[in-house]
Amino acid sequence: MAEIERVQIHKNLTKVLEDIRKKAATDMKNKYKLKEITVPRTLASQILAAKMQGKNNISFKIRKVGMNKGFLELL
Repeated sequence: MAEIERVQIHKNLTKVLEDIRKKAATDMKNKYKLKEITVPRTLASQILAAKMQGKNNISFKIRKVGMNKGFLELL
């Protein structure tokens, strides 16, 4: 499991991270035709960190937990 640190951040960054999380969920739901997908709260910060490090391709994994449900993980 990834290491997690608790920090204080400005509310603008909180909104940016939530927007990234929602976009990732929507994109994966549409791509894999899922009705429900769970996206961990820390995933958005991992995506943002990868982008800031210059990574163009970010690999995801969908762990199916039902016919129309899945759990999104960053590889």
